[in-house]
Amino acid sequence: MTNIRETGPAKTLIKPSRKVPRMTSLSLYVQAGGRCEFDGCNKYLLEHDPTEIAGNFAEQAHIYAFSADGPRGHVSGRPDDINDLANLILLCPECHHLVDAVRPNDYSVEALKRFKRDHENRIFSLTELSADRDTVPIVVKGLICGRPVDISDEEMQAAVVPNHLKQRQRISIDLTTIPDSPDEAFWTTAARTIDLHIAQLYGLSPQPGRTLRVSVFALAPIPLLVYLGSKLSDKMAVDLYQRHRDPESWSWQEGPGAALYSTQCIGERPSGGPVSLLLNLSGTNRSDTIPGSLRNRGSVYELTLVGQDPSPLFLRTRGDLDRFTHEYIRFLATIRQAHPGIDVIHVFPAIPAPVAITLGRARLPKVDPVLEVYDHDARAGGFVPTLEIT
Repeated sequence: MTNIRETGPAKTLIKPSRKVPRMTSLSLYVQAGGRCEFDGCNKYLLEHDPTEIAGNFAEQAHIYAFSADGPRGHVSGRPDDINDLANLILLCPECHHLVDAVRPNDYSVEALKRFKRDHENRIFSLTELSADRDTVPIVVKGLICGRPVDISDEEMQAAVVPNHLKQRQRISIDLTTIPDSPDEAFWTTAARTIDLHIAQLYGLSPQPGRTLRVSVFALAPIPLLVYLGSKLSDKMAVDLYQRHRDPESWSWQEGPGAALYSTQCIGERPSGGPVSLLLNLSGTNRSDTIPGSLRNRGSVYELTLVGQDPSPLFLRTRGDLDRFTHEYIRFLATIRQAHPGIDVIHVFPAIPAPVAITLGRARLPKVDPVLEVYDHDARAGGFVPTLEIT
């Protein structure tokens, strides 16, 4: 819109300037975090990619076009001040060319305003976090029912708020390339892969006076997650996350949760025989699925839910996981007292990923028996031993 300035008896038309006021420009760059605000681009615009030479490669684009004849120029709602901060969106040259020249009809005022709002809200949320909220993501992906499952950065960041993922230090453990088979070679190769990547974790140094914090997002065969847990030191802060189905998310629900646990001996033999543990939380494994060589000569314990049937949906809050940890530690203490000198606990799990990791991490290596973890494999006709957690 054209402005009018009083100049005595006559009036002079003042054309709007294409030059964005310095303070407005500064505000736009800050609110955009120096990145392209086009949804899905997020390119950093203050250095050249790929040379990393510093420079300003951003373009301040108008949502309502500068000219009424330009893209979105005739749409109702055009502001009086065309260079108002609310009408500017920071874009890389490619995205600017796309929305103004290549496909102007595909990107409405409402769409560009949404891109701007969502991007700037995310930048504000991230920059509001204090430095001591840093957490290193550990992402473990294996084949589930023969297929890999993606874990998106956006879902992980939403789950760790108010912490912030240090993506440059991310530990990604991809087990999907290892041929899946019930034999010993698969489990050994996968365990070595975990070892190699966790070694990177111990090469990281937290800031002075702070503890290294890690956030674990894992979807992989249960025995490998128990093994992973055994490699995570109690010298670091470890946050475990669950992939929830209803609603689909990695974020823990608020509140204490409803899951309660109990452990019972459901098959006791004379002291000195093997000890087996059925973990019936996500599903139910019957005692007769335990190999007869263990079941008939030793004691069988079951750790399960109280007041609800085993289900994949039981683990909803951090409190649910904390109470499992306490019950599991109590069980280990019971085994040490009731079966002195026992060397191995044979574990038959139907459990979610965070519980599996807790099995390995909460065990005291110098005090508790070795865990021999079994996996149910239809190709092998039942449970097969996989890894020993020593």
